[in-house]
Amino acid sequence: MGFDVKALQSRLVGRRIDWRLHFLDTVDSTNRVALDLARKGAPEGTIVLADCQTAGRGRLHRAWQSPPGCNLYASLLIRPEIDPADAPQLTLMAGVAAEETLSALCPEGVGLKWPNDVLIRGRKVCGILTELRMAGGAVAAVVVGIGVNVNMPRADFDPAYRETATSLREETGQEQSREEVAFRLCESFEKWYETFRCEGFSPVREDWLARSEMPGRRVRVLFRDEAQEGRVIGIDHDGALLIADDLGATRRVTAGDADIMKG
Repeated sequence: MGFDVKALQSRLVGRRIDWRLHFLDTVDSTNRVALDLARKGAPEGTIVLADCQTAGRGRLHRAWQSPPGCNLYASLLIRPEIDPADAPQLTLMAGVAAEETLSALCPEGVGLKWPNDVLIRGRKVCGILTELRMAGGAVAAVVVGIGVNVNMPRADFDPAYRETATSLREETGQEQSREEVAFRLCESFEKWYETFRCEGFSPVREDWLARSEMPGRRVRVLFRDEAQEGRVIGIDHDGALLIADDLGATRRVTAGDADIMKG
């Protein structure tokens, strides 16, 4: 299916953010293009969309499977006045916006997994990669890359991820409009971004916790060669995951892959 960029752009006119779309048939990475546009002075609200990515990137330098004609690959450029240490808060904010978007299209089983995934019934449907452009030690721009598996058939997933990934089409049983997903995502993103700018991270944090299945569950967090286990008791005001170990001590986890343990 083609992507109707003009229809999407017309729907985004007159909103709180002046969205400006750049659509590419094929690109190595929408985040790379958005960071380049940021370097050249592109304004907040610039969005880079692609039908296909040849080198889509996920967190921790992982590849993001990005075939043509079926999914949403979007990078949103914002210019918030934040400390570099607060950048992880924006990833969680984008997660709330993405979860809200997908919940409207798939009412059951959607939830957030720290730090940057949206799941449907335990399978990954969306990933987020936030990257900064710095200038003189300050944050000059933030690019939030959001990849959503919209209409990808299960058979087309890499066998290594077939049991752990999914798409909206697989979970709802019907094909979804990529333009509609993109519009709803922009709508939710600008709402939560406005909340973040006006009220800080606290309301975002509360909503993230409400949308996640992780609080109270036992998790295993793997980062490089180190594994930690414990019960999730929340996320702190910096966006770090808080887990209680078997001795009751609270540990603050700032990076890694966290999986809910069965049993």
